Amino acid sequence: MIRAFWMKRIGPLVLLTGIAFACGGGDAEVGGGSPSGVLVVITTATTQPTVIARRTPTAAPTPPPTPLKVCAPNPDPAPPSLLQFEEPKPEQQVKIPFHVRGWGSNIGFENRGVALAIVNAKQEVLQVLDLPPQPRTFRKAPDGLQITDNTRPFGADVVISNIKEPTPFCIWVYLEADAAGKPKGVVQVPIVVVP
Repeated sequence: MIRAFWMKRIGPLVLLTGIAFACGGGDAEVGGGSPSGVLVVITTATTQPTVIARRTPTAAPTPPPTPLKVCAPNPDPAPPSLLQFEEPKPEQQVKIPFHVRGWGSNIGFENRGVALAIVNAKQEVLQVLDLPPQPRTFRKAPDGLQITDNTRPFGADVVISNIKEPTPFCIWVYLEADAAGKPKGVVQVPIVVVP
């Protein structure tokens, strides 16, 4: 039993020593001796890895943003020298209530102000508000507006009821309407109202 134990422990050591002497590792000089007839060749597998072609998804190009098509053609555009709309910006998303503001070159004359209409995508007028001119004191008119003694800003908070999802609207601001009720001197701004 003791012999079996030592054979298990010493056996591999004796085998390795024998291989070392057989390969010239015994009395031969390092780097200068020749092997004594036994040559051990170790080979390894030299196969190239197999390339597996994979389909990589290509990113779909993002479409350019499309402008809101909620505003119909402007029936009578107001020149920027007479009427300018400052807020909200075209295609901006706004929450209820949202603020509108701008300037008119002559809206202070006889306190005329401007009219503001909210128009939906079916070109139905949902509401019309008369916005009186506000005081001009300590306020600077925008560039390009014709400045007169009657130049004034306008502004209001707008509430639209029953909005349950993002909905596009067209804001019309105009100076006056003719006898048939057709707006004249109009600025249109498309917006999206979110609940």
